[in-house]
Amino acid sequence: MNKLSARISPAPGPVPIILQLPTSSAEKEPRSENILLQNVVSDDSDTEHRSQRICARCSFRAAWRIACGIVLGACLAVSWAWGTHNAKETLLRHPAPFFIIWFCSIWNIVFFPFYYLCQLLVKRQKEWPTAEFRECSRFLGEELTVRTVLKGAAPFSMLWSLSGYLSLLALCHISKVDVSAVLCCGQAFVFLLSWIGLKDRFMGVRIVAVILSITGIVMMAYADGFNSDSITGVALGVGSASTSAFFKVLFRNRVGDVQPGPVSVLFSCVGLCSFVLHSWVCVLLYLTHVEYWPPSQHIPWDKLCVMASLLLVFNMLVNLGGIFTYPSLISLGILLTIPASAAVDTFVTSAMQISHVRVAAAVIISAGFLMLQLPENWDDSTLRWLSTLWHGNWHEDSIVGEEIAVDLVWTARAKPAVVTVS
Repeated sequence: MNKLSARISPAPGPVPIILQLPTSSAEKEPRSENILLQNVVSDDSDTEHRSQRICARCSFRAAWRIACGIVLGACLAVSWAWGTHNAKETLLRHPAPFFIIWFCSIWNIVFFPFYYLCQLLVKRQKEWPTAEFRECSRFLGEELTVRTVLKGAAPFSMLWSLSGYLSLLALCHISKVDVSAVLCCGQAFVFLLSWIGLKDRFMGVRIVAVILSITGIVMMAYADGFNSDSITGVALGVGSASTSAFFKVLFRNRVGDVQPGPVSVLFSCVGLCSFVLHSWVCVLLYLTHVEYWPPSQHIPWDKLCVMASLLLVFNMLVNLGGIFTYPSLISLGILLTIPASAAVDTFVTSAMQISHVRVAAAVIISAGFLMLQLPENWDDSTLRWLSTLWHGNWHEDSIVGEEIAVDLVWTARAKPAVVTVS
């Protein structure tokens, strides 16, 4: 190429000029305010629609759980009342309390199959029964064998049988209403054992509830005088409630928080242990004539089956009812066993007489039971709610929201308008 030749490059095109036009404050403010207000209004409308959908969903779910809780609580009270009525009739015809509780404990084997069916209805992701059982039975050990299952569930099976045995012995001395009232005091014993053994939080209101429960027990024991048979029956009922409370605290110590899955596995293992380990106790009691019946005597299998099925329904609703409803409604269903037992007695005998001392004792025990259902932070929540009503914080929240919107508008006013010209 010639050295004198010049390289000519094409001239660049016109460059776009960016001008900042002078705009008056009267022209700038409406545009920025309108744009920001449109964005705020659209965001507020989207938030309102979303919150309305969430609130509608939550309200429907809460209403559904409350309705299920009312139905399950009523079924729980009725099953306990009729179950204790059949138990007392069975004891009159066949006085063998350990054999009866052994027969009823075997029915607990169906706990886990029922829980698995409930999980199939509730869960979207289905699992095989073996995988679900291994997931829920981790508290028994890593390797699941018959030996580890029996070893882990044997203490619970012994406590379960002892509690039921003492309860049936109490039914032989006192009425079904008294037994139901005394067994409602088991929640007070659970709190005491949890406070001592598990180092739970100390609550003054629960100590007051424990005092009320003990007061009701004493009033019920001496309602018929110092030389009556009710003292023995109430003492046996207190022993049954204490054993049941120790069962619950031991489960919390071994497993942790009470969940429906591990509870269902535990009760199925309790039924298995009752069948395998406690059968020889029934044979031993029969051979020693402690619980003896002649071979010609007819065993009331119909009453036994009805009683076992009703108590199984009661235990399932108490331990697995939290899948469908709130635990507080299940607790209220346990409290309703007292009037349900009184109603069954009135309906069956049609001439039931309850002394004023027993009525007062049942009321005191019910008040203590309701106080035990209060959550741990009930005092802080109540004081916060009362302060909100007193000072009107809802009005302050609305004012704060308006101030935030105004600050956003004034922030948008500070930005200059930029126009691009080509």
